[in-house]
Amino acid sequence: MKKAILAIAFLVAPALSMADDHTAVVEFWKCELNDGVKMEDVEATNDKWLALTRKTAGTEDVNSYVLTAVVGSQETFMFVDAYPNMVAWARAKDAESEESEAIDAMFAEQMECEENRLYKSKRQ
Repeated sequence: MKKAILAIAFLVAPALSMADDHTAVVEFWKCELNDGVKMEDVEATNDKWLALTRKTAGTEDVNSYVLTAVVGSQETFMFVDAYPNMVAWARAKDAESEESEAIDAMFAEQMECEENRLYKSKRQ
């Protein structure tokens, strides 16, 4: 578990340093693939989500990472979405459109995400 936390920290650290005031907002989602779905399908949908989220958040400084297990269950994975600040996160969450609804529907067909956390990070 300690190694997994360190790996996540090293993966997310560059994203956390992108904000001018040295803060960032990071959202973690723990998900599981639905039967018959491949990780490549989720990654393709996530690419669409990221492009739309950057547009609606008004910044290219939004990043998304898909963490998959190297050892163990391949059905469980995590998303780590990093935003430069709460304003960008709120803009992305508040935006509703036919395109966002279509992407949400694709995600719902592909996976089940039961846990998420939102963190504020401040670089010292």
